[in-house]
Amino acid sequence: MSVFRIFVDGQLFYHPHLSQLSITEAKVQEDAENIDSLTLSAPFNHPYLSAIRPMASTIVCKKDDLTVFEGRALDDGTDFYNTHTWTCESCLAYLKDTMQPPFSYQGPLRGLLEQFLSVHNAAVEEKKRFTLGTVTVTDNNDYISYSNSDYSVTLDAIQDKLIKTHGGYLQVHYTEDGKVLDYLEDFPDRSLQTVEFGKNLTDVKITRDHTERVTVLIPLGAKLTETDEDGNETETDTRLDITAVNDGKNYVYDEEAVKEIGWIWTTEVWEDVTLAGNLLRKAKARIAELAKGVTSMELTIVDESDTGADIGDIRARMYVRCISKPHGIDGTYLCLSRTRDYLDPSGNTITIGAAGVRLTSQSAKQEQNITSIKDDLLGQTSKIEDMASKVEQIPALQENIRECYSEITKTSEEINLSVREEFISRSELETIQKDFETSITQNSTEIRMDFTAITDEIKENVSTNQLLLEEYIRFKGALIELGKVGNAFTAELSNEELAFKENGQKIAYISNQSLVITNAEIRNKLSLGNESRGWFDFIPRTNGNLSIKWRGPV
Repeated sequence: MSVFRIFVDGQLFYHPHLSQLSITEAKVQEDAENIDSLTLSAPFNHPYLSAIRPMASTIVCKKDDLTVFEGRALDDGTDFYNTHTWTCESCLAYLKDTMQPPFSYQGPLRGLLEQFLSVHNAAVEEKKRFTLGTVTVTDNNDYISYSNSDYSVTLDAIQDKLIKTHGGYLQVHYTEDGKVLDYLEDFPDRSLQTVEFGKNLTDVKITRDHTERVTVLIPLGAKLTETDEDGNETETDTRLDITAVNDGKNYVYDEEAVKEIGWIWTTEVWEDVTLAGNLLRKAKARIAELAKGVTSMELTIVDESDTGADIGDIRARMYVRCISKPHGIDGTYLCLSRTRDYLDPSGNTITIGAAGVRLTSQSAKQEQNITSIKDDLLGQTSKIEDMASKVEQIPALQENIRECYSEITKTSEEINLSVREEFISRSELETIQKDFETSITQNSTEIRMDFTAITDEIKENVSTNQLLLEEYIRFKGALIELGKVGNAFTAELSNEELAFKENGQKIAYISNQSLVITNAEIRNKLSLGNESRGWFDFIPRTNGNLSIKWRGPV
C-alpha cells in the first residue's frame, strides 16, 4: 500500500507509522487552471511545529516516490486546542515573486516563455527556479509580436500574453534536476481508473452556470498596418474583422441559442490572427462554446489507489472515464480539480468539466470583473462628495452624543438619590462601601489562587491524556471517529448513522432503524419476528442442513 509522507526543508514531518509525528489534517486541492494548495494541521505536541516558517520553508508531500505537492506555507493559525494549521500554496506561486521589466519581443511563442523564465530565474534563489519543458501551444504562424511598457508580475505576464490569447494550461512536474514548467494545449494523461455509479462513485453534484452564456460574438484580430508615401509601414488602431468573409457582417451567432435566450453580445480579440478566414474559423468554434455556458460536475469518489490497488491515482490535469446512467454521465472528461484528504479518503472529490470549461471562460470572467471595477471607480466621485457632506454633519453628531451622555448621567444620578432617600444615609453608604470593597478584594485573591491551582492540575494531565485521547477518539466537525490511528478497523458516529470501516471503506452501518452490512456471518441462530407476533428461527443442523422453526409469541 502506498505511503504518504510530508517533509519540511528536507526533514521528515509526518509518517503514518510514527505516532510522535502525527498530524490531524493533510488535504491537497489540485486545480488545473490555478495554483494548487495544501491545508496542513498538527497537534500542539508535534516536535517540529517551529520548523515550518511561513514564506520560507519548502513543504513537500510525497506518495511513495511521487511528489504530489511542493510549495510554501502562507500562514500559521491555532485553534482552541492549540492545533496549528497552515495554508500552503504550490511552487507555481513562485512566479508571483518576480517582475518582468518593459520588453519588446518578436519570434516563436516558446521563445517568449523562455524569456519570462530567464528573467525570473535570474532574480530568485535556486529552489524557486524553473526549467522550461514541453510546449504544445502554437499559433498559426509560429511567430508572435508583443511588447509591454510597464513592469508586470511574471505569472501575470504569462497569463496576459500567452494563456489569455493562445489558451492552454501550465503544469509543473518534478525531476532530479529540479522543477520543470510545461505549457500544454491539452493534458495528455489518462486515468487507468473508471469512475462508475455503483462501484466507486458515492455522490454527484452537477452545476450548470448560465451566467456565462453568450449568443453573439464580434471577433477581432491583429491591428492593421498602413504604408505611407515613403513606403514606411505603421500600425493603426483598427483591427482585422470578418466583414469581408462573412457576408458583410462583423459578427457570428448561435442560431439555436438566440432562439432560446435572445441576443447576448460580446467581443474577443486574437492578437496573432492576421487573416480574416482564420479569424472567422476561430470565432465559429468559440461561439459554439460560449453558447452552451459552463457545466461542471463534482463527484465524490473512492480512489481505488487508496485501497492498495496498483492502478494509479486520479489527479487534476488528467482525463477520467466517468459513467453514471442515473445522472446522464457517460464519457471521458478532464479532471479540472481534485480534493484529496490523505488522512480521510472517504470525502475525496473530483470536479470534471464539460462544455465551455477552459481558461478562456475564466478570462471572460476576469474581464467582466475588470469592467465592474472600472464602473466602481467612475462612481467614486459621487461617493466622495457624499462623504464630504457627512463630514460636515460631525459637529452636530458630537452634540447629540454629549446630550445622550448627559441624559444617562442624569438618570444615574436620579437612581442614586432615590436609593439614598429610601434606604440609607450618605455616611453609612461610604462605610458599607469600603467594607464591601475590602471583602471583594480578599475573596477575589482567594478565588484566583484556587483557580490557578486547578488550572495547573489540569495542565499536568492534558499533556498525558490528550495524546492518548486523539490516538483513539477524533472529533471531525459533527462526526466522531473511533479507533486507533493507523488501524484498519474504525467506527464513525454522525447524526445520520453509525458506520464501520475497514481500510477507509464503509463495510457496515446502522441508520434509520436498519443495519446494512456487506457480508454477514451468523454462527448459531438467526431469528426474525418479535415478542408479540412470534419468531421464525433459522438453525443450522449438525448434518449441514438448515432448519426453520416457528416460535410462538411470549
